[in-house]
Amino acid sequence: MRDLVQIVYVSRSTFTPMPPERGIEPSVARILAQSRINNARRGLVGALYFGDGCFFQCLEGPVAAVDGLCAALLRDPRHTDLRVLSRRAIERTSFSAWSMKYVPLDAPMQSLLRQLGLARFDPYRFDEAAVARVLDMLRNAGGLADSGQPAAPRWTARRAVWAAGLLAVALVAVAAAWMRRA
Repeated sequence: MRDLVQIVYVSRSTFTPMPPERGIEPSVARILAQSRINNARRGLVGALYFGDGCFFQCLEGPVAAVDGLCAALLRDPRHTDLRVLSRRAIERTSFSAWSMKYVPLDAPMQSLLRQLGLARFDPYRFDEAAVARVLDMLRNAGGLADSGQPAAPRWTARRAVWAAGLLAVALVAVAAAWMRRA
């Protein structure tokens, strides 16, 4: 079994976000698109929430891959004030179907913020219990793809091999039927 780790970090965007009622912030959409490609290649999964100019992100995967990405994030000019809120060893990933899940949790997040006595999304003020509650919301909420539609689960290597095997069987069956006609 490989060593897996989960980190939760927060940061502030260096871009001026557009009003949330206009949809997914274009800068966040670009970050999501690139993260989904890079994370799949690195064997990482996770979830992202963006609100009031702040990122709340959970990353999970092999220790070396997570640590490498964290080092790169510290140099990323799209955000500043990066702070790791939690880091822990895990047995399995929580977001295994998502290379990067994005959840616009407006109503649930607003409810949580009211419970925490916060007027706006400020994850720098989250304690350990608040971090755990946000992670639960991210795990249980439907995620959105860049198009705003629910994202399809990503293919695992096992599913890809299984699908390739089915395709091979189907091709052999078609070839055999064609040979019988000839």
